[in-house]
Amino acid sequence: MQRRCQVWAILNVTPDSFSDGGQHLDPRTAFARAKELLTHGADVLDIGGASSRPPGKAYGTGASTVSVDEELRRVVPVVEQVVSELGARVSVDTTRPEVARAALRAGARIVNDISNGAHQGVLEAVAEADAELVLMHNRGDGSVGGGNGSYRDVVDDVLAELLAAVQRAQAVGVPAERIWIDPGVGFAKTAADSLAVMAALPKFLGTGHRVLIGASRKSFIAAIEAAANAPVSTPLERSCGTAATVTWSVMHGAHAVRVHDLPGMLQCILVGEALLQARAAQAAGAAEDPSR
Repeated sequence: MQRRCQVWAILNVTPDSFSDGGQHLDPRTAFARAKELLTHGADVLDIGGASSRPPGKAYGTGASTVSVDEELRRVVPVVEQVVSELGARVSVDTTRPEVARAALRAGARIVNDISNGAHQGVLEAVAEADAELVLMHNRGDGSVGGGNGSYRDVVDDVLAELLAAVQRAQAVGVPAERIWIDPGVGFAKTAADSLAVMAALPKFLGTGHRVLIGASRKSFIAAIEAAANAPVSTPLERSCGTAATVTWSVMHGAHAVRVHDLPGMLQCILVGEALLQARAAQAAGAAEDPSR
């Protein structure tokens, strides 16, 4: 069975990412992890060299700022090696034009921009390289403070802001068919907001753009536990909650999910898609035989 939903495997080459900081900072360790992820079925390696965890209750002061030179030092050698030696399809997770350009020169084919196209230079870098672009919804530093999390209607507002970013990208030469959108679970959103945008996945699919969902290990899972007076998990303990979001995303038509854990999440995709195919076969059979 050929999969429709892609699995994008997270590879953070950072010391301070919220769930796996420091695990793959060394280039040799990062390469070994990349090889493992590809063996387990990753379609894309999403490589990031600057943590994006937002400030707030879950992560305190949030991620510290990394210089452009340091981000380049972390990211570019890993991208170059996994592309040249493993033939990996690579997405670079960055908001900086310098890093986007260098990673694309090193062989990356996708830029995952978690600033929702805030920096025109990133959009221009993608257009110049004829690469693909992920626009993830976000506001400000990603926290819910300072008005970032104030929405008239979270689904409609997020959708409108994503489409405005799509227009900015198209204006500098990124074709619509190369643009992905991501509703930005956990960024400038409460747990309730994150659930609302995931529940509204069909609206995002209705734009005609491919949709990426990145809910892996995020703090809204712990918020759900807390609201139910259940034991609250750490990020590394959220694989089952993540699996629920992956299965939901697949069953409602997402084109890709961005995850930490393989092969478990690939298993969710395969089972979800098999269920969809079984349902489609049943519907086709009923249409052929109205007496059923």
